[in-house]
Amino acid sequence: MTDLFYKAFEDKYRGPRELVKKRLEAYLPFIKPLLKFYPEGALVDVGCGRGEWLELTAEHGFQPRGVDLDEDMLESAHELGLVVTKMDGVAFLKQLPAKSHAIVTGFHIVEHISFERLQQLVQEAKRVLVPGGLLILETPNPENLMVGTSSFYLDPTHQRPIPPELLHFLPEHYGFARQKIVRLQEPADLTHRTSTSLLDVLGGVSPDYAVIAQKKALSKVLMAFDEAFTQDYGLTLHALAERFQQNVTEKIDMAVEEAKPRLDETMGQLEQALHVAQEAQHQSKLAEDKAEQAEAKAAQAEAATHQYTSQLAAIYNSRCWRITAPLRWSVHQQRLLRQYGLKVRTKAFVKKALRRLAFFVTTRPKLASRVKRLAYCLGLTGRLRELLKNNVNLGAVMNSSVA
Repeated sequence: MTDLFYKAFEDKYRGPRELVKKRLEAYLPFIKPLLKFYPEGALVDVGCGRGEWLELTAEHGFQPRGVDLDEDMLESAHELGLVVTKMDGVAFLKQLPAKSHAIVTGFHIVEHISFERLQQLVQEAKRVLVPGGLLILETPNPENLMVGTSSFYLDPTHQRPIPPELLHFLPEHYGFARQKIVRLQEPADLTHRTSTSLLDVLGGVSPDYAVIAQKKALSKVLMAFDEAFTQDYGLTLHALAERFQQNVTEKIDMAVEEAKPRLDETMGQLEQALHVAQEAQHQSKLAEDKAEQAEAKAAQAEAATHQYTSQLAAIYNSRCWRITAPLRWSVHQQRLLRQYGLKVRTKAFVKKALRRLAFFVTTRPKLASRVKRLAYCLGLTGRLRELLKNNVNLGAVMNSSVA
């Protein structure tokens, strides 16, 4: 980078010196026990930049020195009187004696170099470290989805994100006694907060992490660091996602509990409606059965009527019926005569005879015309009308004739 670009970039996005130093204090519990075994506290920081780590460790009794290739970045360290060298970090380590330093660190450098160069850095650090000495490598955490998909690529010198498991495996592979993933810089309130939003899952995971590896040493040396190495640090994606899932489940359970009375009421209404529907279905079946029975009875009645009609027609068409007709008529007339008397029956007989005569005359136009002329000549037109008033056809003809 030229024209002070990278220094200006770091000043804007890395933050003020005091803020950076405050964040770096997270490593003090790991490194302070070393002074008990190595009072000189020799420390080398690869890619030291502005020198915040050098300044912090010097304040706590260590003898730090830094190395970096960016002269503009080193200018701030020179102004503070820090011991820094402009040189490639791996090359600088190679010139150091074996077992000469208690600590080798590299903050946000592994994402800037090739993987082959990173392997060399880990191997040289192991060579340079004293027994029980610490290697600290910090880098952006791609477990944080916002970091892994966006903010990591804000720095144009970044090559690729490095998953924590990969960086953890490197010192293990090259023979360090133990290594620890330390996740850093997560929101302070999020660690203790029980509620978690989707945004927390996407961007709340610790944005940085470090792998702290310790070189083999006597048990009494390693035991001094057990407390720091056995603790858990930061927030993982799994933890936040699990907490979010638990929150969602709790909200669903609460919603179900709140809805349960309404659900029970609705179920009761449904059961009642089902009972009503079943009763209606039962009544419908009974009505259907009754309709079928009525239809069957109607069919039986129709068949019986048809049978009786056939039998009656057979009787009416029989010779016996015709032979006995005068006898039946005679018996019928005797019954009517006993019931109504001779006078009434005589009038009825005359009226019936006149109706038949009128029907006979009216159905024969020529005869009807002669009867009308005869009645007119005899002056009996009015009387004839009265006698034949029940015969509509004759009355109509006679009215038209008189008119």
